[in-house]
Amino acid sequence: ESNRTQTGTPRKLRFEQGSTAHNILVERNLFGPDTRIILDQFSFEGKVPGKGLIREQMQRSRIIELWKEAGMTEHDVGVITDADETPTRDFLRAVQSCDFPQLDPELQNCAKAKVIVASMVFEGSPECMTTTRKWMHPDLILGKCIDGIGDARYSLKDSQRQSRLAWRQKRFTAKFNYSGWPKEMKTFPLWNAADFRRDQAGHTIIFEDVDYLPFRMGHTGYHFHNYFKTTEQLRHKYQTYGHPVENATQLGVGEIHPDLDLMVDCVLGRSYDNNKHKTLSARLEEFEGRIPIAYGIEGYTMARHLELKSLLLSDEIGHERSWHTPSRL
Repeated sequence: ESNRTQTGTPRKLRFEQGSTAHNILVERNLFGPDTRIILDQFSFEGKVPGKGLIREQMQRSRIIELWKEAGMTEHDVGVITDADETPTRDFLRAVQSCDFPQLDPELQNCAKAKVIVASMVFEGSPECMTTTRKWMHPDLILGKCIDGIGDARYSLKDSQRQSRLAWRQKRFTAKFNYSGWPKEMKTFPLWNAADFRRDQAGHTIIFEDVDYLPFRMGHTGYHFHNYFKTTEQLRHKYQTYGHPVENATQLGVGEIHPDLDLMVDCVLGRSYDNNKHKTLSARLEEFEGRIPIAYGIEGYTMARHLELKSLLLSDEIGHERSWHTPSRL
């Protein structure tokens, strides 16, 4: 957990020792009684060495260091997620129990090391499930192919990356046929924390083949997008996160981003014909695919939906303008 957002804006730590959030995450066996939980506070007060999402990459690099300290080996599987992403329980169990060639140290040469989860997006509410897109995260990579865990002979130098801690240069990617990598090398470059999230080929997308969604693309993960307790918190996110919207605090929620545009129209029951994406036309309880376990609790999904509706209706800026209105063009 970082004490600053990706733009360097100070933020209050949520999981401090002694807090309720820390107790739930670390001390209540959330991941089972035999799972060791390591929680680290990331702090960097110096000048960030580079542009873009370098602060985020620094934070994620610390995750890999903690994996190593925890005893991770080349046979283990690393999963990097944002806090609002998760593989489905079924997919995680499959990774633990089934033979994935991408996660087999005997078969994997790190050329196509990344396994991508196809996540169903819930936009602010369980009742606003997006049906016309998938979020292609979280990401999994075999320990053998992770920089800091695998054989250091296959690590890229800083000069072979866009900058220190950043993703690799194009000539060291599958997209460009690893043209910069020595041809005699039978193992390909190790993947650092930035490579985990970067679209540079060398990946396999895992999804379930279904007949009730576009492209027959069923989900293997969930993206709980824009779940906030107040519209002020929501605006603060968009003002200070890795892709900041400069004037987010002065805009209507639906003006800030097309994802929020869809959320507002879904929650307020407005037409989304002109939105970038569409949501499920029926109640979530009628959806025949997998849903998060908590969403099966009677009354839960509508309680959150109505809570969000109340938040939006009480927002002072209002919702007259949106991302897709002509005034935005």
